[in-house]
Amino acid sequence: LWAGRGLKVASVLFSGRKTMPPRKLGQRREADLGGLIAKLETMHEEMGGEEKKNKEEETMDEFTRLKKLSARQVAEIRKMISERDDLLDASSGSGGKQSVQLSSKIREQLRGVQETHKKMQSQLHQEEKDLTKGKKKNNITQDDLEAHTQVVDLVSKHIAECEQLEKKRYQGRTGGR
Repeated sequence: LWAGRGLKVASVLFSGRKTMPPRKLGQRREADLGGLIAKLETMHEEMGGEEKKNKEEETMDEFTRLKKLSARQVAEIRKMISERDDLLDASSGSGGKQSVQLSSKIREQLRGVQETHKKMQSQLHQEEKDLTKGKKKNNITQDDLEAHTQVVDLVSKHIAECEQLEKKRYQGRTGGR
């Protein structure tokens, strides 16, 4: 009788944190998970959750929104390329169906980030027009315009690098195109 209880007391004393109470006979694991999920939802609401993100996006101008979108897209592309390369290395070059699917998703993501880049360029062009005409619609200064130009150029370089990483797979196998 005491041996089982002693282990539980010892685990609480030595771990320094409370453990979940043991399940009663017939109690389902879903009941335990339900309580944990409720705690997570409460923490999510306390931390701000989706409302905080939505408020940030509402206060952003169009160019900043596009910049953040392109950054997320490029990061996702790089992650997918890395996953595909790891898959190819693990399977000694073939990769099979999974690598083909990842390559397809990568090309799709590249098209998406290129669309975002075009939107950024058109937004930059519109800001240039507004600044030369003297419109202060977005309170854009010449310094802001130069910074936006640099961001557009940098995004273009990131896209080119991702395209090069995508093509590297084929160049390694066939000796280059």
